[in-house]
Amino acid sequence: MKKISKLYSPKSSIIFSNYSGIYSNRNLNLNINDKRADRMCLIYNDDTIFFNKNNFDLSISSYPLKLSKIPTSSKNYKKYANSWSEPIGEFSSFHQIKVLSYLENSILDSAKENYVLGSLEFDSLPIVNLNVNQNWLFSNDTGCYVPGVNFDNSNDQNTGNFYSFKKRKQVGKIQIIDRYSEYLNGDYLFRIHGYITPLAPQKGLRFYLNEKTAVNKLLDVNHTIDKLILRSSFSGWGNEIFIDGWIADICSTLNLDVMVYKPSKVYLNGEYWGIHGIRERLDLKAIANKYDLKEKKLIDSDDKGFSKSNGYGSINDLILKIKENPNISFKEIKDRFKLKSLLDWLIVELFFQNVDWPCNNTFFWKKNKSNKKWKAVLIDMDACVGSPEKNMFEFATKDRSPALGGVLVTYLLKQPEFKEKFKERVKYLFDNELSSENLLKKFNYYKTFINPAIEEHYRRWGDPDGEYKYNKGLKRIKDFCLHRHKYFILNMNNYFN
Repeated sequence: MKKISKLYSPKSSIIFSNYSGIYSNRNLNLNINDKRADRMCLIYNDDTIFFNKNNFDLSISSYPLKLSKIPTSSKNYKKYANSWSEPIGEFSSFHQIKVLSYLENSILDSAKENYVLGSLEFDSLPIVNLNVNQNWLFSNDTGCYVPGVNFDNSNDQNTGNFYSFKKRKQVGKIQIIDRYSEYLNGDYLFRIHGYITPLAPQKGLRFYLNEKTAVNKLLDVNHTIDKLILRSSFSGWGNEIFIDGWIADICSTLNLDVMVYKPSKVYLNGEYWGIHGIRERLDLKAIANKYDLKEKKLIDSDDKGFSKSNGYGSINDLILKIKENPNISFKEIKDRFKLKSLLDWLIVELFFQNVDWPCNNTFFWKKNKSNKKWKAVLIDMDACVGSPEKNMFEFATKDRSPALGGVLVTYLLKQPEFKEKFKERVKYLFDNELSSENLLKKFNYYKTFINPAIEEHYRRWGDPDGEYKYNKGLKRIKDFCLHRHKYFILNMNNYFN
């Protein structure tokens, strides 16, 4: 038996022969006792067992795969790269043991120990223990995690259970722990999260916390987290599991609001469910919490993650005005936007090469007063970081969007005052937050943090080449960090000249 790492458990005087932890063996024998007690109670899985003595033995073993064998997307879905494939090999499993000790029919003490069995590598990722009535997720008729009986490949974004029941909220028990602390433990409503990701085998899930928890400590923010997302690794447009979180981390000190990020391992009803990103759902409620404002006094201008002809809310009239007359005064922009935020937003999107923008993934907010200005929010940066040479100035100024996103970008980049401030800000950022040194520092942190869990993750989702493709993606990101700056400057100067 080998204990790889400890795991959090609350303090108790009940003695376990092996305490909470991550173990390499797939079976574990426990002796549990409280010499002060005359009776004990075990709660494990769906069983509650009483013992008329002050100690008992328990053997726990890795679960045989059950839920993991259920196809959660089409097996042969040619239009979408992320078809479901059967898991490869054996996996770690999560076990929680609850014990009560009694003396003369009164509860004397309680204990809760957490175990991961069958782990082959040491990693320090937080663990999400998720328990849900499996029918809510996997019923062929009403389970929101499966294609179900009505899925139609030719009408993929309107059919299938994961769209039919996408907005339905159901209760799930979620616990988040690491080696030292517990950040969340309770029953909360949740739903399927995302626009395209529900088609993937591994879904994103959105939890409605609606109370103060310790999740903000895990995510290293000072405000209350109102809604929590377990973001699917399949959001990364390939094998770049942490691209979005890495960029958000780099940009966290800029004049932008970002979605904070922490990679984690999820266990669903005890079965290993792969790497997910723990994220804050960034909406007006989150903005209000962050800045200690009242949500009803805020408004947003948001394309809602996909193109709409009437997107961008009350900014739409300005975009239409620019399209009709590209020579309108730049003062009108300065009167309506926080210029520092607008500069950082545009530089970041162009620098990191977000090819799912500006037609999509654009979000501004402000206080609901006519004299208050719009601030940019950075969202959904998964479709980023290609070849360092890619000319995003050409890409972003071609209007592909019914919501006219490219119109605003083109207008800004043609304004003399904006161009000068843009170049000044680029110079500063390239020496600071966007420097190669800072990009590589944060890249190496996430790579090192996640790497021990990569092999099991790709086997779980049935991809024998996943680890190879992931490492190939890492090489591309590193190359981007080293060489992107010179091509960005070249493309910027060519466009401005």
